[in-house]
Amino acid sequence: MALAYLLDGYNIVKRVPELAGKSLEAGRETLVQWIELYRPQGSAQNSVTIIFDGRPGMSGFPRSSNVKVLFTEEESADEKIKRMVNRAANPKAVVVVTNDKDIRLHVRPLGAKILTVEEFLAQFKRPPAAAARPRGMGKKEDEKYISETAQFKITSEFEALWLRKGSGDRKRSPGA
Repeated sequence: MALAYLLDGYNIVKRVPELAGKSLEAGRETLVQWIELYRPQGSAQNSVTIIFDGRPGMSGFPRSSNVKVLFTEEESADEKIKRMVNRAANPKAVVVVTNDKDIRLHVRPLGAKILTVEEFLAQFKRPPAAAARPRGMGKKEDEKYISETAQFKITSEFEALWLRKGSGDRKRSPGA
Protein backbone atom coordinates (compact mmCIF):
# COMPACT_ATOMS: atom_id res chain seq x y z
CA MET A 1 0.00 0.00 0.00
CA ALA A 2 1.40 3.38 -1.04
CA LEU A 3 1.68 6.00 1.67
CA ALA A 4 0.98 9.72 1.42
CA TYR A 5 3.43 11.81 3.45
CA LEU A 6 2.15 15.23 4.51
CA LEU A 7 4.93 17.47 5.81
CA ASP A 8 4.38 20.54 7.97
CA GLY A 9 6.90 22.57 5.95
CA TYR A 10 7.90 25.44 8.21
CA ASN A 11 7.74 23.17 11.26
CA ILE A 12 10.56 21.18 9.63
CA VAL A 13 12.49 24.17 8.26
CA LYS A 14 12.55 25.92 11.65
CA ARG A 15 13.77 22.81 13.50
CA VAL A 16 16.69 21.88 11.26
CA PRO A 17 19.74 24.09 11.87
CA GLU A 18 20.95 23.78 8.23
CA LEU A 19 17.58 25.09 7.05
CA ALA A 20 16.69 27.53 9.84
CA GLY A 21 19.82 29.60 9.17
CA LYS A 22 18.75 30.27 5.58
CA SER A 23 16.12 32.55 4.11
CA LEU A 24 12.65 30.97 4.03
CA GLU A 25 12.90 30.50 0.26
CA ALA A 26 16.33 28.85 0.48
CA GLY A 27 15.14 26.67 3.37
CA ARG A 28 12.13 25.50 1.33
CA GLU A 29 14.25 24.76 -1.73
CA THR A 30 16.87 22.86 0.27
CA LEU A 31 14.18 20.74 1.96
CA VAL A 32 12.79 19.76 -1.44
CA GLN A 33 16.31 18.95 -2.70
CA TRP A 34 16.98 16.75 0.34
CA ILE A 35 13.76 14.81 -0.19
CA GLU A 36 14.52 14.35 -3.90
CA LEU A 37 18.00 13.02 -3.14
CA TYR A 38 17.56 11.03 0.07
CA ARG A 39 13.96 9.79 -0.41
CA PRO A 40 13.06 9.52 3.28
CA GLN A 41 9.57 8.40 2.25
CA GLY A 42 11.06 5.10 1.09
CA SER A 43 9.31 3.64 -1.93
CA ALA A 44 8.89 5.67 -5.09
CA GLN A 45 5.21 4.76 -4.80
CA ASN A 46 4.91 6.89 -1.66
CA SER A 47 3.97 10.52 -2.32
CA VAL A 48 5.33 13.56 -0.49
CA THR A 49 3.42 16.82 -0.11
CA ILE A 50 4.95 19.72 1.79
CA ILE A 51 2.46 22.24 3.09
CA PHE A 52 3.68 25.79 3.82
CA ASP A 53 1.77 28.71 5.25
CA GLY A 54 1.28 31.19 2.45
CA ARG A 55 -0.78 34.10 1.32
CA PRO A 56 -2.97 34.63 -1.73
CA GLY A 57 -0.80 34.95 -4.82
CA MET A 58 2.24 33.21 -3.32
CA SER A 59 3.52 30.78 -5.90
CA GLY A 60 6.37 30.31 -8.29
CA PHE A 61 7.90 27.32 -6.53
CA PRO A 62 9.67 25.15 -9.10
CA ARG A 63 8.00 21.90 -9.98
CA SER A 64 9.44 18.66 -8.76
CA SER A 65 8.54 15.23 -10.02
CA ASN A 66 8.87 13.68 -6.56
CA VAL A 67 7.62 16.37 -4.22
CA LYS A 68 4.40 18.38 -4.32
CA VAL A 69 4.60 21.79 -2.65
CA LEU A 70 1.43 23.56 -1.47
CA PHE A 71 1.07 27.07 -0.10
CA THR A 72 -2.04 27.68 1.93
CA GLU A 73 -4.04 30.80 1.27
CA GLU A 74 -7.06 31.38 3.46
CA GLU A 75 -6.05 28.90 6.16
CA SER A 76 -2.97 27.89 8.09
CA ALA A 77 -0.81 24.97 7.05
CA ASP A 78 -1.93 23.24 10.25
CA GLU A 79 -5.61 23.50 9.26
CA LYS A 80 -4.83 22.38 5.70
CA ILE A 81 -3.04 19.26 6.97
CA LYS A 82 -5.94 18.41 9.30
CA ARG A 83 -8.44 18.87 6.47
CA MET A 84 -6.37 16.72 4.09
CA VAL A 85 -6.30 13.87 6.61
CA ASN A 86 -10.04 14.29 7.30
CA ARG A 87 -10.75 13.96 3.56
CA ALA A 88 -8.31 11.12 2.87
CA ALA A 89 -9.97 7.99 1.47
CA ASN A 90 -7.75 5.92 3.76
CA PRO A 91 -6.29 7.98 6.64
CA LYS A 92 -4.27 4.92 7.74
CA ALA A 93 -2.19 5.38 4.57
CA VAL A 94 -1.30 8.95 5.56
CA VAL A 95 1.92 9.83 7.41
CA VAL A 96 1.96 13.30 8.95
CA VAL A 97 5.37 14.78 9.76
CA THR A 98 5.18 17.51 12.40
CA ASN A 99 6.07 18.35 15.98
CA ASP A 100 2.90 20.44 16.30
CA LYS A 101 0.89 19.00 19.18
CA ASP A 102 -2.47 20.27 17.89
CA ILE A 103 -2.04 18.52 14.52
CA ARG A 104 -0.86 15.33 16.19
CA LEU A 105 -3.86 15.26 18.54
CA HIS A 106 -6.24 15.81 15.61
CA VAL A 107 -4.92 13.24 13.11
CA ARG A 108 -4.00 10.39 15.47
CA PRO A 109 -7.65 9.35 16.20
CA LEU A 110 -8.32 9.34 12.44
CA GLY A 111 -5.71 6.58 12.03
CA ALA A 112 -2.94 8.59 10.39
CA LYS A 113 0.61 7.70 11.33
CA ILE A 114 2.60 10.49 12.93
CA LEU A 115 6.34 11.11 12.71
CA THR A 116 8.17 13.83 14.57
CA VAL A 117 10.55 15.96 12.54
CA GLU A 118 13.44 14.10 14.17
CA GLU A 119 11.98 10.67 13.31
CA PHE A 120 11.45 11.76 9.71
CA LEU A 121 14.99 13.13 9.40
CA ALA A 122 16.35 9.84 10.77
CA GLN A 123 14.82 8.11 7.72
CA PHE A 124 17.10 10.03 5.35
CA LYS A 125 19.31 7.41 3.76
CA ARG A 126 22.79 8.25 2.67
CA PRO A 127 23.17 8.17 -1.12
CA PRO A 128 25.70 5.82 -2.74
CA ALA A 129 29.30 7.01 -2.44
CA ALA A 130 29.34 8.05 -6.10
CA ALA A 131 26.38 10.39 -5.60
CA ALA A 132 27.07 13.84 -4.24
CA ARG A 133 25.03 15.65 -1.63
CA PRO A 134 22.96 18.76 -2.26
CA ARG A 135 24.24 22.11 -1.11
CA GLY A 136 24.51 22.45 2.65
CA MET A 137 24.70 18.70 3.22
CA GLY A 138 28.39 18.02 2.95
CA LYS A 139 31.84 18.90 1.76
CA LYS A 140 32.32 21.47 -0.97
CA GLU A 141 33.92 18.99 -3.36
CA ASP A 142 30.82 16.77 -3.10
CA GLU A 143 28.41 19.50 -4.26
CA LYS A 144 27.84 18.06 -7.74
CA TYR A 145 24.22 17.05 -7.27
CA ILE A 146 21.59 19.10 -9.10
CA SER A 147 18.06 18.39 -7.94
CA GLU A 148 15.16 18.24 -10.34
CA THR A 149 13.93 21.50 -8.83
CA ALA A 150 17.23 23.23 -9.57
CA GLN A 151 17.30 21.70 -13.07
CA PHE A 152 13.85 23.17 -13.75
CA LYS A 153 14.93 26.63 -12.58
CA ILE A 154 18.13 26.54 -14.64
CA THR A 155 16.29 25.38 -17.74
CA SER A 156 13.70 28.15 -17.31
CA GLU A 157 16.41 30.78 -16.93
CA PHE A 158 18.27 29.57 -20.02
CA GLU A 159 15.06 29.50 -22.03
CA ALA A 160 14.38 33.09 -21.03
CA LEU A 161 17.89 34.15 -22.03
CA TRP A 162 18.41 32.15 -25.22
CA LEU A 163 14.99 31.68 -26.71
CA ARG A 164 13.84 35.28 -26.83
CA LYS A 165 11.40 35.38 -29.67
CA GLY A 166 11.47 38.36 -32.00
CA SER A 167 14.47 39.95 -30.32
CA GLY A 168 16.45 40.08 -33.54
CA ASP A 169 19.59 39.23 -31.61
CA ARG A 170 21.81 36.81 -33.41
CA LYS A 171 23.73 34.40 -31.28
CA ARG A 172 27.41 34.41 -32.04
CA SER A 173 29.24 31.16 -31.79
CA PRO A 174 32.35 31.04 -29.61
CA GLY A 175 35.43 32.16 -31.47
CA ALA A 176 33.41 34.00 -34.15
